[in-house]
Amino acid sequence: EALGDAGAPVGPSPIKSVVNVLGTVLSVNFVVIFGLFLWFLSGVFSLYALDNDAVINAVKAAFDPFILPLLSTHMGLTFFSYGLEKTFGENDPEDDGGFRL
Repeated sequence: EALGDAGAPVGPSPIKSVVNVLGTVLSVNFVVIFGLFLWFLSGVFSLYALDNDAVINAVKAAFDPFILPLLSTHMGLTFFSYGLEKTFGENDPEDDGGFRL
């Protein structure tokens, strides 16, 4: 924790709190998206292995009203959180700004 002008500890910045909340939201959102991906895979299996298109049709019906907005929101929040961390976050001495796989 940083120290304020009077030497008293200062709590986390509001931006840090927003980034932490976004991290939690993105983590939960990732689990939901992974579950939807498993639903899609079960639909593909059902279509080709069991010759039943009910599951894949349900996935297709849910794509426009539910899945696509969820994926778009997840990507938007990911970029927003990254931008907040790079703009207002504390510098990481281990981060040289490069991209590695």
